[in-house]
Amino acid sequence: MTVVNKSNHRNNDRERVYINWAIKAFNILILWENWEQLWTFPRKEALEKAREQWLDLVQVGYNWKDKVSVCKIIDYWKYQYSLKKKEKDKKKTQKSKGIKEIKISYWIDENDLKMKIEKSKDFLAKWYNVKFTIKLRWRENIFKAQSRERMLIIAESLSDYAKNWGIREEWRWFSLILFAKLK
Repeated sequence: MTVVNKSNHRNNDRERVYINWAIKAFNILILWENWEQLWTFPRKEALEKAREQWLDLVQVGYNWKDKVSVCKIIDYWKYQYSLKKKEKDKKKTQKSKGIKEIKISYWIDENDLKMKIEKSKDFLAKWYNVKFTIKLRWRENIFKAQSRERMLIIAESLSDYAKNWGIREEWRWFSLILFAKLK
């Protein structure tokens, strides 16, 4: 079996996995499945030991100080299956981070704005990111200053609950994205 490359330009979070003859180190430190250290062997001997047991020699690390490849003698496909299973379990326990959009107008009343801010506090407490947008229509484009003020008021009032990404200004709309803060 040759190199199985799990690292490409689309998925950088995984690292390369070297198997059997693709391991380039001359000396190999062999570990058993329970991470018990066996001994350091030359590459050819380590491959023979793995072949005797009908298993694969999989590189799990590299010791730069001693220039030794750290490998395990295991069934590679079971190893890959267990890694994928662990990743799925991690994804199940992670909190979802969706985005909720709240649209307001530049002439929104103070009480309505407070109500929208309270609603966004609830979203941020539930780990959602919140996006506020103000869309200006036709002649409303002259009220850019008031729209920017509204966005600044929102950003200041939610500074304890969220991280501010900044106010983005386009030709006819403003947007503000707030990320839920870790406490």
